[in-house]
Amino acid sequence: MDYQINTDRLLDHYYENFHPSTPIVLPLQYLALRRLNRNHGLEPLLSVLHWIGSFYAAATSPEAYYEKARQALCRFDLPRTPLSVQALLLFALGQQHYNLRPESRVTLHSAIAMALELGMNTRGFASQQGEGNPILEESYRRTYYFLHLTDQHFSVISSSPIYRLRDVEVTVDLPCDDEMYEFGQIPPPSTWQDYHSREFAEIEVIYSSMTYLFDIASIVRFIMQSFMKTGTFDDALVSNVDTKLAIWNALLPACKRDPLRPNGKVDEVMFTAHMMATVLVMNTHRPFSSLVYCIEELSTKSFTSPVSFVEALRKNKGAHTARALKSLETETQLLAIPCNIEKHHVFNLCMVCSLTMAQVSACNTLLDDHALSIARDRIRLSIGFISAMSSTWPIAKEMAKEVKAIARKTLLGSSQRSIVEPDPATEIEIPRDELLWPIDTSTASIDIFSGIVLPAIDWDGLNQPSSSSALP
Repeated sequence: MDYQINTDRLLDHYYENFHPSTPIVLPLQYLALRRLNRNHGLEPLLSVLHWIGSFYAAATSPEAYYEKARQALCRFDLPRTPLSVQALLLFALGQQHYNLRPESRVTLHSAIAMALELGMNTRGFASQQGEGNPILEESYRRTYYFLHLTDQHFSVISSSPIYRLRDVEVTVDLPCDDEMYEFGQIPPPSTWQDYHSREFAEIEVIYSSMTYLFDIASIVRFIMQSFMKTGTFDDALVSNVDTKLAIWNALLPACKRDPLRPNGKVDEVMFTAHMMATVLVMNTHRPFSSLVYCIEELSTKSFTSPVSFVEALRKNKGAHTARALKSLETETQLLAIPCNIEKHHVFNLCMVCSLTMAQVSACNTLLDDHALSIARDRIRLSIGFISAMSSTWPIAKEMAKEVKAIARKTLLGSSQRSIVEPDPATEIEIPRDELLWPIDTSTASIDIFSGIVLPAIDWDGLNQPSSSSALP
């Protein structure tokens, strides 16, 4: 039975479940203080927060809350304020994963148009429009960064190298760390100039998780811009991406290397950053590797496995395959973190689907016996993640259905492969002490599956690569 619950409880659901991975709205206590003002300007935003919160409320139907939010945002007199940009951005994210994808792109376009009209992409905007409130200023900075991230994500999942904010210069000051934001202790903001010269600092400066996430997104933007200039994806571009990822990891503070904090909580923003770095490794190396794409994978509707235009492969196929496989091990380390899965950002859904398809390909083309059994367990872990997210987001149900169908057809349909279930006494625990970046592929023996050594394989003789027409 569906029933209406107190909207304050819906706000609690939003902040408990969605806010940790998308921390752009004012922290709950400061939102409550602002609501005490007569002209708080929060009504459209609150309607969206109630709708998203309803996804996490048991036995509560989101439909009624969706309609109320839609009406609030479709008004011709919607205030042109940063709070309205927040509302439109979050509504677009919700629509995308509510399986209203065409509508979500229209909503996101409106959010971007309003943000650019207001000048939210400029450095001085937050201080000029923040009402002298440093917490509100921080909220505006965070909003623009997540607007850019969402615009990029929507372009990636539609296999397009173009998105509206791609070439818009980002001069907005950097967000502070989430703990400071939640407690209202906003330090003087840093700049991108500070961040890009951080290796020269006498004392290590720890930047916010959102800054490291956006830095990874900057690598995606670099790929798109390079692709638009050359029209292809070659070894030189892959090397540049590897270098940028290695720099990102080398300068990552120890406290940001593992999304699992010492207190047992997960840094959801860093989780997304590490997952994005993982899928970047996969999608840049897989086209040059032995992990072939099946027809079913390239015809999915709920998610896209990015495939690049590639030049004819000349060498190093084994190294590309090893790096792609190592990214699958890193994905497993991330998904094995004990936590409430539903709190992970919705961006992770498409990334996990893409990585799962690569794992299925590895099972089909490379692995046998015990290594195959371990890989199959990793596929189960990924499907478990997608299924858990489907309890909240309708689009995840479609993703889980397609992933299961492809895995079932390609894995169970192969009669010549044998799976040897391991003895429980000899099972290998997945190490999680650190996330390994970059991968050293120069060694002759590469530990792909946590102690499982791949059978002898003629890497260069396997599966000649083929060109395709999507973006990595």
